[in-house]
Amino acid sequence: MCARGQGDRQAKNGFPIIRRTNFMVVPSKSPLHHLLRVTESPVPLVILPHDNPDPDALASAVALRFLVNQAQEQKEIIIALGGIVGRAENRAMLRYLNIDLVPVGEIDFARQPQVALVDTQPGRRNNSLPASCTPTIVIDHHPAYGDYPGVQFLDLRDEYGATSTILTEYLEETHIDVESKIATALFYGINAETQDLGREATPKDVAACQFLYPYTNKRRLAKIENARVPREYFKVFRDAIEGAVLYDSVVISVLHEVQYPDMVAEVADFLLRLEESEWAMAIGHYQQSLYVSLRTTSREANAGEILQKVLGSSSAGGHDMIAGGRIAVTAKGVGVEKAAVRIKDRLLKALGITTASAIDLIR
Repeated sequence: MCARGQGDRQAKNGFPIIRRTNFMVVPSKSPLHHLLRVTESPVPLVILPHDNPDPDALASAVALRFLVNQAQEQKEIIIALGGIVGRAENRAMLRYLNIDLVPVGEIDFARQPQVALVDTQPGRRNNSLPASCTPTIVIDHHPAYGDYPGVQFLDLRDEYGATSTILTEYLEETHIDVESKIATALFYGINAETQDLGREATPKDVAACQFLYPYTNKRRLAKIENARVPREYFKVFRDAIEGAVLYDSVVISVLHEVQYPDMVAEVADFLLRLEESEWAMAIGHYQQSLYVSLRTTSREANAGEILQKVLGSSSAGGHDMIAGGRIAVTAKGVGVEKAAVRIKDRLLKALGITTASAIDLIR
């Protein structure tokens, strides 16, 4: 597949179109060649990451749009947002890398656009794909949660630490000049997902970062990594610490209502730094859902499987050391707190730990 272009930008229906900048040759047997053949249809392409997308999902979506635009400059491509971008670093990523998102409620799926799921899969509760819609493309680094008949392009690599690594390998295959903002997004996506290559990173993730780093914008990257946060951010951490309880080697904090779902994952990551802990869980209430993040330092464990047992197979997912999920809650106040307690008790039971060992983190 070959493409040649002028190297400029223009707007189409309010969305940026990336002009092809040089000659792109894709090996005929490569996954990217198959992907581009699938997207040759003239209908619009809607790229849908999981709701409340993290840097890995955002970077993967932007890179996919870039690659398809390189081959088809006239194709309408939209990145849809099914939830909220709340974390300061993620908002900074949108701002400094000029990433445009369209609320999924504004997408007319009745027009039957092509849909690409990135960093998520069909049937998962963490994305807003209508149940009646079969995606054209699915790219993810999580384990396969089912069989997906009708999906024309399926690339699932659960041995990778980040979906951004898969997209980086696509990019390498083209041998084109890497746009700085795309490289910065992918580099940050990989590092955020693997905690600077220290969590579940593989040689493929390391190689991807080595390839991307020379093309990144170091100033913009620093602004993203050190994004400013509001005063309320520190209150959440204060409350999380004061409410945290240590059960043997498991530290758990119920955050009650949070301003955005990503806050739950931030707290879980923070609590895992406790030297006595092997597991950390944070639970937070946002709108009509309870969000749960589970972390572990054990490389022999499987946090994803354990959280699926706790929340249900369709409500959670993850890898060996990191997992997340959410369940719908209709109750308020005490009802939400009781639901959070049930989740906590199920986790402790799954890990073989009793509540009798409970010790307040801050005595």
